[in-house]
Formats: sequence, structure tokens, C-alpha cells
Amino acid sequence: MKLSGRDKTMFQTVFTPSADEARTLLDYVRYLWDERIGEQLAEHPLYRPSALWKHWAGQTFTGFSLERILLQGGHAFPSSVEVGLGETGEEGASRWRRCLGALLGGRGTDPIRQGRDPEQLQKRFRRFYPQVAVCSEHERWYAWHPNPYFRCLEAYVLREKKPLPEHMLEIGAGACVNVAFYRSLNPAMRTTVIDLPETIIFGYCFLKSVFPDIRILLPHEIGQDQAGSHADVQFLLPTQVDLVPDRSMDFCFNMSSFQEMTIETVNHYLRFMSRTLTPGGTVLSVNLESSRYLEGNALKNYDFALYHATPRRQPAPFGTDLVGHIQGLNIVHAEVSQQSLNGGPE
Repeated sequence: MKLSGRDKTMFQTVFTPSADEARTLLDYVRYLWDERIGEQLAEHPLYRPSALWKHWAGQTFTGFSLERILLQGGHAFPSSVEVGLGETGEEGASRWRRCLGALLGGRGTDPIRQGRDPEQLQKRFRRFYPQVAVCSEHERWYAWHPNPYFRCLEAYVLREKKPLPEHMLEIGAGACVNVAFYRSLNPAMRTTVIDLPETIIFGYCFLKSVFPDIRILLPHEIGQDQAGSHADVQFLLPTQVDLVPDRSMDFCFNMSSFQEMTIETVNHYLRFMSRTLTPGGTVLSVNLESSRYLEGNALKNYDFALYHATPRRQPAPFGTDLVGHIQGLNIVHAEVSQQSLNGGPE
């Protein structure tokens, strides 16, 4: 038995599907079990999830009724506390006190609760970017997931190259707030998302809520009559990355999930994104400068060699402020364009 004190800020969603959408998702879940996707991922030599992600994903659930789908994410946030019956010593006692304090409504929960309040987040964002407002195209939905929305908005504001992508690749898109962000600004954009099987359902439901007519391809539909080239968004599992063509993307993005992988997996993904980028295309990483979870995972160890350029690095002050109650955590915006060996676009 374990007692958890958690106050999650996102990935809690209720979605009302059409009959076809419900069948599509149920077919996808059946595919995950029939093809033993969990075992395939766990054994993958390049992209198997870290033990941390396996733990969080295992606490992610989707529930169906005759009218709605309930999505509950297992992702934990920096103030999360989990203790087990085997805890001993002062460290164990301290964890129990923190956990009970959170369960009883202690002050430690306030920053996380504020982290999902749209008005509070907008006020905090304006402290750093007083000249920036929520994009008019996003007014209808930004408050559904305000925490990732304002972090995506900061990433957009800090971009050195701001042309809207035509073809975007995102690793670990979560609820797909960033996908919705860019698609609202460029409805013609095509997106490929690489994510873990449990999380893909969240992205599907959120995108269908924002864009009811969006054409989405799920991993189990790859290779069927519905061609991926006709989809607005296609979701792929890490075991399917070889299906992404070379030089097919002009923008690659990752926010807050590289920091939760082993550094070896991060670098495999960076090499994969380099393969997919068009000449002059951009990779943007918005992650902790040093992971608080995994030893060796730090921006200084990211392998950008294939880009033949040094990333432009700058602080992400709003994102850092959200985790500011934990000393030493800094979010860094790192942006690099694909160059040739002679320093120009390939």
C-alpha cells in the first residue's frame, strides 16, 4: 500500500466523443494490448521510457461511459510526494510529514493550485512579458489547459525564428496544447507527434475538442487505407519513428519531457530530429537545465553535433518561476537550426 499526496495541474480531461471517435479510441486501446506495445517499448534499444516515465504512465487512466470519456493523467509535478510503508529514518519521517501536510491542505499545495488557475497564470506571465497577450485565435480554449498554454506562449515569444511551421514534429506532446497553439495560427499545418501510448489518448481528445473536424491518424491506423499524408495530425509510438521521412519537417519541438528521459534517449531523439529536418529547419527544446530526476541529464550533455551549430540558449523566466519554489531548477530555451558542415543551411 502507498499513500500519495498529489495535486496535478493538467491532463485531467472530460471529452464527449462521437460514436466513431469512441470506436476509434477503443480500437486503439485494443491494439495496444493485442500487439503487446508495452513490452515492445520496454525492450526498445533507443527509445524505451525511463523508469520514471514508466511509473507515471502506469498511473494514467481512461474511463468510458455511454456519453463521456474521463482522462486522468499520472504525471507528477515537482511538489509531488509519494511514500511507502517501508520508509524509515528521518528522511522517511520527513516525506510522511510533507505528504500529510499536502493531504490536509498545507501551504505547500498553494503554488501548484495556482499553477492551474488561468487568471493567476496570466498575471504571472505578464510580470515577465507585459507586452504579450493571449492570441485572439486561442481565446476560446487556452484556459482549458492554462499551465502548458502559457509555457507554450513563452516558448513562442522567445523564438528567434518565428515563421509558422508548415510541418511540425513534436516529441512528447502530452495534451497537444502546443499543437493546438500552432494549428490555430496556421490551419494548414501538418503535425507528427511521437509519444507514449497512454498519453496519445489525451492529445487526441483535446485536439478533437478544439478542432472537431481535425483529421487525426492514430498508431494502429498507420498503413491502412487512410494515408498519413492526408491527416492533419498523426500520432506515432517511439517504435514507429522510422516511418517519419527524412527532411520532412521544418520545426521540431520538445517541452518538459527531455528532462524526464535518460540522456542517451534524449540524444537519440536529437539525432532523429536532425534526420527529419529540412535545411535551415529549427529544433526547440524547453527543459530543465539539469534534470532533477535523472543523473547525467543536463543541457550541457545534449548532443547537437549533427546540427553543425551551437544552440542559442536563454532563460525561460516564466517557466522557471512556476517551479521557483524548488531551489536550483532553471528552465532553458535552447534553439538550433539545421546547418551544413560549412555553416550554412544544408
